[in-house]
Amino acid sequence: MNIHNKNALILSITGGVLMITSGASGAIDVVDVLADALAAAGGFSLVLTFEAMMGYLALVTLIAGGVAIIGGLILTTDRVWLGRAILLGAIATGVIGLMMTMVQLIMAGTLNMGILLQLQQSLGWIGAIIAFVARIIADQKPLVSPTA
Repeated sequence: MNIHNKNALILSITGGVLMITSGASGAIDVVDVLADALAAAGGFSLVLTFEAMMGYLALVTLIAGGVAIIGGLILTTDRVWLGRAILLGAIATGVIGLMMTMVQLIMAGTLNMGILLQLQQSLGWIGAIIAFVARIIADQKPLVSPTA
């Protein structure tokens, strides 16, 4: 069986899984530092709001990984342009979620990352890059080529 855009599918699944892994692990190290600083500055309700917001952003990265996989599956159909658009949206959303971790570090007043956070970030960024490569190599050719 010959699947149209098989390499793009494999790359988008790999990238999506890496983004899901990154989003599922979240930014655990930084949230504790910021929660202590916010508790001293603004009280308990501000801390709860902040932790909920960071949880949502980790969830956004997680969902973006799933959408990247769906976009890769659509690349194997005759709607390659739709799959490419979905992949681009998933990549952009995942990158926004990953960049918020950097914002967390800056807000915490420290720019050093623990090894666990570096691993989480690396998985997400590599996943986004791999999904982008899948988008680039997706062929815009017909599903069935005439054979002689």
